[in-house]
Parts: sequence; structure tokens; C-alpha cells
Amino acid sequence: MSNLAISSPEWYLKAKDASSDIGRLTIFHLGFKQATSGTLIFPPLDFSTHPRAILDVGTADGLWMRDVQSSLPSPPHSTHTFIGTDINESFFPSTTSPGIQYIKQDVRDPPPPDWYGSFDLINMRMILIAAGSSAAQRAAVVEHIALLKPGGWIQIGDCDRVCPTNVTENPSYHDMFVCIRAVCQKSGADPLEAPKMKGWLEEAGLEEVQEMTAMRAVGKRNEDGELGRKSVEADMIIAKGFVEAAKGECMGD
Repeated sequence: MSNLAISSPEWYLKAKDASSDIGRLTIFHLGFKQATSGTLIFPPLDFSTHPRAILDVGTADGLWMRDVQSSLPSPPHSTHTFIGTDINESFFPSTTSPGIQYIKQDVRDPPPPDWYGSFDLINMRMILIAAGSSAAQRAAVVEHIALLKPGGWIQIGDCDRVCPTNVTENPSYHDMFVCIRAVCQKSGADPLEAPKMKGWLEEAGLEEVQEMTAMRAVGKRNEDGELGRKSVEADMIIAKGFVEAAKGECMGD
């Protein structure tokens, strides 16, 4: 079996009833937000003086955009504009908030020509593996940098895909990540690019490039018991998807 949709898993790419997966994505969003003490925008971008244009790549149902929109001050005489892109339109909400637009777009495809030099902020969270190989992921970053206005910012949130806890303490999670890495690599999608991304930005000529590590608390490690439990359930959905992909790969061989 070749060209497995690992980066955009089959349950996501082919989902017609998005509600089955929105719960998982919502839990991930809440977990990431908790891990960064509520921070959704990391660059020192002033939103109070004039309207900004924001692009959210791999937006799903736009939860990140809506959360950000509700937290920003309204500039004089206008509002900020948000564009969210995703490969699966069924995830887009049936009713949209003012100032938010949803567009079907694959991270691997060239953006619309009029997007170049248009955005103050681009958010790319857990999406670059959808580009595939290491070279393709880097190319996607460089392509999106070209969409920034002079003085614009890009923020990338990604996962090491390596279990952060000791193997004796958490053998099941170690096994899960081994499976994820193996299936990704077999399909041509590099799962271990996150540590290289800071260098990509620097080599592209960006200034004030910074990096931080945030640990999403799962299970009993989370002081919020409900979020901890649901985080495990969300991770198990991912794990089951990769196990099925691994079975398919073995059958293909």
C-alpha cells in the first residue's frame, strides 16, 4: 500500500459527519491552550491600533480563530479578519462568525496569488506533517512565509512525536509513538521535524525567532481530571487510526 493518508488520516480526510472528530480536536485545542497558560498568540503583535489579517492553516472547525477573535481588542473603525483553511470542508461550521472566512485549501498546494504579502499573522499548528517529507514540510513553511506582510509573524506549533515520560512509567504511550513514527515514515511523512523548524525560519531570513516547549498533560498528570481523561480518549482515537494504517501497510506488503 502506498500514499497512505497518514498526515490527513482517512477518518479526517473522508469524514462527512465532522461531529465525530470535532470532540477530539477540541480536546487537543484545550490541552495545548492549557499547556501554554492560555496563550494563543505568541508574537508581540499589536492588535489594538488597526485591523489585522490572520491565516489559520488546518483550521478544522475554526476553534482557534474563534477563541482568538473573542480575546482581541477591536481596533478603531474596523475589525480583524480571519481566514481558516482546511482540506475537508465538512469540518467548517454551518454558520460563520463575522470577520471569519473558511476556504478549502491543502497545505501542499500553492496559495491563491492574492494572498502573498497579505497576512500579519499565520498560525500553523499540528499541520506540517500533512505536507509529507522533510523537504515538503520545509517547503510549505517557506511558501507560507511569503504570505506575510512586511513585519508579519508566523507561529508554528508541532509535536516531537516521542513519548516524554520514562518507558517503564508509560510503556503504552511509548508503543503508541513507535507505531505513529513507523507508519509516518513508511508513508513518506517525516514525524520528527519539529526540532528543525526554528532553523528553517532562521535560514529563511526571519528575525526574532524564538522557540518554547509546552507539555500537554494527559491522564492523571492533568490537574483537571475531566480534561486529563478526555485527552487520553482523544489520543486513543489517533492511536487506533495509526494502528489501522499499520495493518493496511502490512497487508499491502
